[in-house]
Amino acid sequence: MFAVIRHTYEIDKPKTEKPKEYFISAEWKHYVWIFEKEVDALAFAITLLDNPLLQANEHYLAHAIESLQERRYWQTGRESVAIGEIIDSPEIIYGEPQDEESIH
Repeated sequence: MFAVIRHTYEIDKPKTEKPKEYFISAEWKHYVWIFEKEVDALAFAITLLDNPLLQANEHYLAHAIESLQERRYWQTGRESVAIGEIIDSPEIIYGEPQDEESIH
């Protein structure tokens, strides 16, 4: 299985007509989509290349697609898209393991 991961900095601009009340809130967002096949993950990842800089320049877009195909990663500024292979999670042990002899 494969995951497509997108890291983006989303800016929320409330629609108000009063400049005094205008504020911007922004935060990092991290999204993940799961696919059975790598080819499907790649096809979807390419659709996430919606950055205006890429859409305005066919050479930048071609380079971004090539980067995803060859390195499974693309980044510009505060935006990145990656394709990762899903592997089994390790067992996580919280706290110190206790000896069986010390248990009453």
